[in-house]
Amino acid sequence: MNQHEEHRAHNRLRELLGPYVLGGLDADDRAGLEAHLPTCAWCRDELATYAGLPALLRAGAPLSAHRETSDAAWGDAIGALRTRRRRRRLLLTAAAAVVLVAGAGVGTAVVLEPDAPVATTLALSAPAGARATGATSLSAKPWGTSVELDLRGLPQDEQFVAWLVSPAGERQQVATWGSTGNGEAHVTGAAAFVTREVAQVRVTDSDGDLVLSATTR
Repeated sequence: MNQHEEHRAHNRLRELLGPYVLGGLDADDRAGLEAHLPTCAWCRDELATYAGLPALLRAGAPLSAHRETSDAAWGDAIGALRTRRRRRRLLLTAAAAVVLVAGAGVGTAVVLEPDAPVATTLALSAPAGARATGATSLSAKPWGTSVELDLRGLPQDEQFVAWLVSPAGERQQVATWGSTGNGEAHVTGAAAFVTREVAQVRVTDSDGDLVLSATTR
């Protein structure tokens, strides 16, 4: 395969990142992308920014509605996330320059162990007096963790954020979404945390107050 063909193949895999987060790929495309991700830091970085893609596509519509997402909607949502990613990359580049000037450098690598569990299902519990309930499934991926949330009894007129939390208290955002008419939500998101490094799953409201949580250990 020459350089031009490699570039085209890479671009095709890159375009699968959004549908992958939403679970919209067939088995062959999913297998091809998952084989590519461990070898491509650029794609892993972009994938980590797609945690909010499900919320962008579902905003303002009941999650129980059956509808087909148009090509334009895909393009708008993915374009918005890529713009966000470019801004983040500029900030990271500036931060790296400061580190180099200071004469310090730190390298990190995330390795998914071969024997990591494929999926972990946890019951979510609400604080005393709240009626929300739900469950979450954490699936280990080469680039981090895919997260599924099935929620009931959510408050109305709210915005929600799902987080993964490490044992040290570091948080990574998984997904954001708004209230639905029936208080139910099925949310798909992702984070760069390796699954075995996740200590908690949390759902908070727009004020940062806890709505639901689960502990993995």
